[in-house]
Amino acid sequence: MKPGVLLIRADASLALGTGHVMRCLALAQAWIDAGGSVNLAVAELPDGLLPRVNAERISLSRVDAIPGSSADAQEIIAQARRLKADWLVIDGDRFGSDYLALIRAAGFRVLLIDDFANRESFPADLIVNPDLDENIEYRKRGATAPVLTGSRYILLRREFRQQTVKKETRECGNRILVTLGGSDPENLAPRMASALRQCRELEVTVIAGAGFDRSNDLGKLKASNLRVVFNPPNMAEFMKDSDQAIIVAGGTVWELLSMGCAVLSYSRNDVQGRIIRVLSERGVVVDMGDVSRFDPAKLVAVVKDLVDARVARERMNHLGRSLVDGLGATRVVEATQRAGTVGMLPILPSEKDDFLGMAQRHFSELNAAFVPADDWKEHYFRTIMGNPQYFLRWVVCDGKRAGFILFGLEKHRFLPRMTGAIYEVYILPEFRRRGVASACAAEAIRELQALGPSKIQLEVVEGRTAAAALWESLGFQKVTGRYVLNGGS
Repeated sequence: MKPGVLLIRADASLALGTGHVMRCLALAQAWIDAGGSVNLAVAELPDGLLPRVNAERISLSRVDAIPGSSADAQEIIAQARRLKADWLVIDGDRFGSDYLALIRAAGFRVLLIDDFANRESFPADLIVNPDLDENIEYRKRGATAPVLTGSRYILLRREFRQQTVKKETRECGNRILVTLGGSDPENLAPRMASALRQCRELEVTVIAGAGFDRSNDLGKLKASNLRVVFNPPNMAEFMKDSDQAIIVAGGTVWELLSMGCAVLSYSRNDVQGRIIRVLSERGVVVDMGDVSRFDPAKLVAVVKDLVDARVARERMNHLGRSLVDGLGATRVVEATQRAGTVGMLPILPSEKDDFLGMAQRHFSELNAAFVPADDWKEHYFRTIMGNPQYFLRWVVCDGKRAGFILFGLEKHRFLPRMTGAIYEVYILPEFRRRGVASACAAEAIRELQALGPSKIQLEVVEGRTAAAALWESLGFQKVTGRYVLNGGS
């Protein structure tokens, strides 16, 4: 099935950088490759990016309102109606929760590309944040949409997806690339180039992005071992031909890792710093610290150490390519086509063995020492099926069994009332972090509420923080703690 019409709202400038637009361009390419059409709405865009946008058959429109304002949202809503857009992509911190809510209230599906997980709320239908490894922060803030996290969803442009041939790690790693993204607000590139050109054994290439506005500073630097290139259309080729790259985090780090290039990365903010520290601990990149503490002598020393360290560079190259396969944009497009396909089906008596097998897996994850006793094998499924107040369902996603949920009604211990209860929710690992649990849980809550219970309650095993965050995002509050006698049967 073709993905339809995509409308993207993102901006680029010297202050913002070009990262938001460039990763949206990667998503646009994958969308077009799948047979859809793409429109990009911008309030700000450097002239240097226009050829890239035009080359991809992307329709471009300008937003006149203040970026992120309600008037901005109304312009986008009007445009989406004209285009009959299937999805709206929103990328940028200037677009807050109220902005997202206006678009969803107009009846459009929102795909949010996010960085910091710090909005007050997340009114979206799909959230993408490759920089996080889990979705707990979103659930804490009430997000119920599927959240695509981790390196599988890194958005890389087609030029990086197509560079699949593994390159050899050279014995001498003296080909140095300096690329600080679409813009360089700290004007670091000239300082780095000035320091590195002093080392005559290095071959230094400096890339100035589309948003770079200090070309004179770079033009003044002359050396036989230094070249400056402005806004090249083939960044992947430069990365592939380099042994080491010096960057300031952002999306560039993922591009370089996919190219099998050793990375030395600075950071501009706490989120970037956390990501680079984690990658450094894994041995994937060299953490150069915050840009505010840039030290030319330290940079030169680290670069020179890696020139002759072939084994270290080869290990970094291997780890980088293992982490980033370049297919994230394709996976996100596929996720938009799957969105809304989560459902539940009653478990039949004939499916007893299938259910018990999955239930045993569930309880073993909760308690590694779990061994199904004879009475569990004999009575657990039979008791559930024999009580009309219990509802046992398969969770179905993309037409496949993704887990199960057990909920129902029970008599109040002391009063003539009925209490709703959610007993178990289990999602297979391959379907997690996609909003499947929250979708089926929300449906179970709606079914229970229709039966008129005095309240709905559940229990969460101690230490299951992700589960607790899920239930809190759906409106549950912790009101008590359950204690079990140690050693009791």
